[in-house]
Amino acid sequence: MRATRITAFVMTVSAMLVTLAACATPASATRESIRPLRIVNATFDGVTALAMAPSGSADFRDIALAQPLRGGLASVMVEVPPGACRRDVRVTFHGGRTLLYPHLDVCRNDGLRLAVGSTRTGRSMPLKRDDIQVAGSP
Repeated sequence: MRATRITAFVMTVSAMLVTLAACATPASATRESIRPLRIVNATFDGVTALAMAPSGSADFRDIALAQPLRGGLASVMVEVPPGACRRDVRVTFHGGRTLLYPHLDVCRNDGLRLAVGSTRTGRSMPLKRDDIQVAGSP
């Protein structure tokens, strides 16, 4: 009878330890691996490509779009690649026009609205290299 109580106690403590270990997993590890971002296209042009890089870097990673994101308030959810919170987002529109949205904090913002005239501040200015335009920063 005493052995049964000891076995039951050991099993209960083991189950509690497993539960505590699962609860102790940092939330940031989960958020980092799955971080969705909603892209809303409020422009007149369709978006044909999307890429992200750590802010200030040229290490852009393409974000797969199942199909081009048409203009006129169409939206899509994409997964942000793991990494730092501050990102530069490069958007390519139908016809080849490209906008760069620098310094987007994907930890604090859950979406990016692509607006006519460029972005959140309504400004765009040509970048010195290629034909990429830089949209206003957040």
